[in-house]
Amino acid sequence: MLGNSIGDMVKCWEAMNNNLRLQMGNIRASFQKSFYEVEHAHVSPFYGYLRGSVSRAALRRIAEELLRVDDVGTNRQICGCTLRTSYGLPCTCELGRYRLGGIPIPIDVVHVHWRKLTMEVELEVGEDDGSEVNMTSAMDELWRRFRSLDVIGKRALKSRVCDLAYPTMTPLCPPPEKIKTKGGVKKKGKKPAEYDVYRDPSYHESYIEDLVNVESDGNCGFRVIASLHGYGEDGWPMVRRELGLEIIDKDRSTLYDKLFSNRLSEVRESLMIESFGSQPPEKWMSLPDMGYLIANRYNVVLDCLGNPCMTFFPMTSSHSPNVSTYCIGFVNRNHWVQVNMKEGFPLPPVTLDWKKIRSHIATTSMLGFAERMQHWQ
Repeated sequence: MLGNSIGDMVKCWEAMNNNLRLQMGNIRASFQKSFYEVEHAHVSPFYGYLRGSVSRAALRRIAEELLRVDDVGTNRQICGCTLRTSYGLPCTCELGRYRLGGIPIPIDVVHVHWRKLTMEVELEVGEDDGSEVNMTSAMDELWRRFRSLDVIGKRALKSRVCDLAYPTMTPLCPPPEKIKTKGGVKKKGKKPAEYDVYRDPSYHESYIEDLVNVESDGNCGFRVIASLHGYGEDGWPMVRRELGLEIIDKDRSTLYDKLFSNRLSEVRESLMIESFGSQPPEKWMSLPDMGYLIANRYNVVLDCLGNPCMTFFPMTSSHSPNVSTYCIGFVNRNHWVQVNMKEGFPLPPVTLDWKKIRSHIATTSMLGFAERMQHWQ
């Protein structure tokens, strides 16, 4: 710190003061990076609750500890719990339990030392006058700015806000496998020219293997679900009946009351038919209403490709690695078809109602497919 032993108290003080200022500047800079910069190793939803709230140094130690999980599992004796006892961070056996349960690392398991990302002294209870933490003016300005933007600007701003509001669903992810874009996509066989899905190519279509058509009689959506579920296309009346039983299930009455509200009887009526012939438009399968019922009744992931594209997870059950995925497509604005996809295809986002109403345990369903949903984005 001092170049030599020659000097008075003033020079020593100045030298120490300059050194402390430099160190404090470096510390503040590291805090800012922890707030706003995400390292590649920490983009997984597994770190969703920690990003922006925990020091990056702590995240690096956790990431290194996570590498031991495959060998240690959840065994405490093999783990040794050194990271927990020495640094106040989750050790290998803890991380193994979180990964096995399919849940992100909780913020509470990280010692408060690693969560203090400021040099400011915290106010005692009762000393806060509200000005430091009041966000009213900032939120008003955010809304004013949002309303003044065009559609593209609104989407960009919404994306940034969602990164803060839903940390476990951050769009940051490793890039998917590179797709060859030079030249056209060649497929064997003749394409059904009447399907809009082929005339407007998009990213997810490179994962489509083929389409399976069904009869167009107003029951096409239920025919597709019956075929996917193993009933055969002609088993569509059974699908209507089972979805009708689902919506009146006593164990889920509160769920559907919240989901459909004053439209509950309307949704139920759409499932009831008077004959087995062609059905009027009000009896056709419509999303998102039927999507929730299908995913819950058959405990599957329902993926819809159309306008808009959306994914439905079961709303009351946890993630299972063996869960089936049913993929359907909406074409010509009036017809449903079965879509056979390649393994690991990207999944479109879930609806806002699913996020609001699903049970806490159902969150693991979405987290189990987070990487594929990020690839879609």
